[in-house]
Amino acid sequence: MLSRRRLGGLPLAVYVAALLLIPLTAVGWFSIREVDRNNVTAENAASIARAVALHSSATSAVAALEVERTTSLARTVEEPTGARDELEAGLTAVRRRTDSALDRLEVELRAASLGGGQEISESRSILAAHRRSVDDRLADPTSVDETFGDLDAQIVTVLDGTTTTLTTTDYGSRDALAASQRLMNTSDLVLTAAEELHVVSSERFGVRVMTNDDMVASGVRQADALLIALPGDSEWVAELQEIHRTLDSAADNAVVRHLDYLEQVDRVVSQTGSAIDDDVAAWASDAQSKNRTTLALLIAVGIASLLFGLVVMRSFTRPLTRLRLQAERISRGELNAEPLPVAGPSDVRKVTGAVNDMASTLSLVEEHMDALALAEMNQAPELDELPGHVGAAMRSSMQRVVALTTRLQASESRLGEQARIDNLTGLPNRFAVLEHLEHVLRTLPAPGVPIAPGGMRATGVMFLDVDGFKSVNDTHGHAVGDVVLREIAQRLSGSIREIDYIARLGGDEFLVVVADLADPQRLIRFGERMIEEIEHPYNIGDQLFAVSASVGITVVESGDDSMSVIERADAAVYQAKKRGRRRVEMFDKELQRSIEQQAELELALRQAIQHDELRMYLQPLADLSTGMASGAEALVRWARPGVGLVPPGDFIPIAERSGLIFELERWVLAAACRRIAEWRLMGQGSGMRLAVNISGRHLIEGNLVADLDAAIAATGADPNLLEIELTESHLLDDVVRASSILAEIRARGIKIAIDDFGTGYSSMTYLQKLPVDVVKIDRSFISTATTNSFDSTIIDTIVTIGRALDLEIVAEGIETVEQLAYVIDAGATQGQGFLMARPMPAHEAEAILFNGPLFDRARVLDTTRGMPRPWTETVPIGTPVSMD
Repeated sequence: MLSRRRLGGLPLAVYVAALLLIPLTAVGWFSIREVDRNNVTAENAASIARAVALHSSATSAVAALEVERTTSLARTVEEPTGARDELEAGLTAVRRRTDSALDRLEVELRAASLGGGQEISESRSILAAHRRSVDDRLADPTSVDETFGDLDAQIVTVLDGTTTTLTTTDYGSRDALAASQRLMNTSDLVLTAAEELHVVSSERFGVRVMTNDDMVASGVRQADALLIALPGDSEWVAELQEIHRTLDSAADNAVVRHLDYLEQVDRVVSQTGSAIDDDVAAWASDAQSKNRTTLALLIAVGIASLLFGLVVMRSFTRPLTRLRLQAERISRGELNAEPLPVAGPSDVRKVTGAVNDMASTLSLVEEHMDALALAEMNQAPELDELPGHVGAAMRSSMQRVVALTTRLQASESRLGEQARIDNLTGLPNRFAVLEHLEHVLRTLPAPGVPIAPGGMRATGVMFLDVDGFKSVNDTHGHAVGDVVLREIAQRLSGSIREIDYIARLGGDEFLVVVADLADPQRLIRFGERMIEEIEHPYNIGDQLFAVSASVGITVVESGDDSMSVIERADAAVYQAKKRGRRRVEMFDKELQRSIEQQAELELALRQAIQHDELRMYLQPLADLSTGMASGAEALVRWARPGVGLVPPGDFIPIAERSGLIFELERWVLAAACRRIAEWRLMGQGSGMRLAVNISGRHLIEGNLVADLDAAIAATGADPNLLEIELTESHLLDDVVRASSILAEIRARGIKIAIDDFGTGYSSMTYLQKLPVDVVKIDRSFISTATTNSFDSTIIDTIVTIGRALDLEIVAEGIETVEQLAYVIDAGATQGQGFLMARPMPAHEAEAILFNGPLFDRARVLDTTRGMPRPWTETVPIGTPVSMD
């Protein structure tokens, strides 16, 4: 079916044109080939005709030159002889004959566009000067022979060229080939007769000594030429044979007899050549005439075919064009167009009638459908009048459409309701609450217009996000999580008024539209009550657990749209989570400014990564057993132009939310690996590790393994000296995936550290499940370790577990000598804090890392043990701790 549609997609005129053009093309192709062949034949004929004329002219010139040469030689003889007197008497006539022959030859050469005419013209100038020398009796036989020899050589070159043309060109006519062959045979008679006269005169007038063999050979060549020419011209050739047999080269009048013989041969050959020229010219003209006739026939056939095609196409295309336009009008729905006139061939007439009937049928059906759409079936036209099979099919289809429409109308309301209900909780869904908000916004008065008496007061929107719900799914399964969501929906629904509206946006997010608010500030208390409702324990089966929530609030204002309202409430709930969760935040101008500032900061950060505004700082780590530097933590700083250093707390969270954290951390990894490679090249920092903080998004959502491989491959850094740090809260978001990725990283020799350890829940449980090498005790425990027994107990517990698992223990945030002494006594292996060194540019940190200890361990322990109170003095950066 597909191929049929493609073949039937062209207009009928195209098929008619193809039907006419295919045979026309074939005829044209054969005619063009015939014209090409005739062109070649005509060109060959013209070339042969020119060659024949030129060959005849050159032959006549050879005879004339040989006669003049012989006559000129006779004049150079000093002793009078009968032959000389006879020859000298006709010298003037001979010269005229020579000039006439050469004139003809030059004309033929110019007509043939050959360059030999100029050479012959120059040689004739030499001949004229030579004639004067002969007349003045200053010439000798040798000079005469040389002068005429040059002209002979030029003419022989012309004859060679014409002979090549006549023997190699394709004739296409046996008669022309025979005439050409006859011309060359008779021309050979003149050439061999001239040669024989040349031999005799050269011997007689002392040009050169000719042997008897030379004379015999020249006579034999003439006899052979006569034999070859005999079949074509037997009468006069036989006469010439008889004369030639009487010639005696040794007789006194041999020169005169041979000269007369040459002239007689030339006269006979000239007559024959003229006839041959005429025959060949007639043949060439006939070939050109045939070519013109064929070309004229091709043009006539083409014009006739074109006219016939136009007549045929006209008879089809006009009615077909009307049919096409009518079909287009019908396809556009213009069913009330005037019927088409029935015209054209019989088949086209039938199609036109069918189209008119179809348009009438479709018009009635359209009226019926309009009535159906407007539920006015009592005004619909009767379809019983529809003619033929099409009418019957239309009636049946319309009956089915009416039945289907009735069923659709019955189920439309049910589908509309289902499309607006959340399947899990039975609450309205996102689509429904957006519609509700649009309705609320339409009922709001314009800005500045007071609320009418009895009208609705302010409307608030509460965005509620459940805290820690992911842990419910991870710990108890999604089925339990669904039960919790349904329970939350019931609690929230039972806490609102009938005029309020609650919906589930998706996941663990709910939206409450609170209507008719006298004081928007009361929303805060309402939100707190919602949190209390959610925090009541959940008892599912034999499991008891609790969750909390964060709430963001905004007030609907005139000019808002539904999405902007939800976005403001979402921004407020994000602020609540940022400030510790389990709280209510209201969207205000300060939050609006904060959002705008963060958007501006995000754009600037994106440009900072591209424009190389990031800097790497290092904070050294100390080996607590020796006081020597054991490594450093790589920290990123942003040197913003016109602002200075931007605190990491201002841009790292933005990078986390926007996804820029991936590019940011790729930059830090590359910079850290470059430092490790440079330390090795400088022969410094042997065994020192460089730690890089990695976000949870990069670990779970990004391609951390590939980024690490790329940084190591690009810099040549030793992976055993690289360490990555992740906070335990990020690791616990997806323990299974995190463990798999960390194991792959650890297999490359890279160390894994847990940062801020002890701040998350169930830390001890997951510590043995994760492939880690280092545990970093959070600074919050270190800061109160010497004053809070609970925190010191936590530190002791972490150190004990770390030792049991063969992990390195790093104490963070050491700022006093007492804290330093405490973590040394507790068994921590490494320490980090402002007491030893603050974060600083890489080159400054290297001066500390590679030059001596960071503190004096013995003096720290001795001093603190004897001190009655905490010692809080901060030691200058980069110098060992001193008690002096």
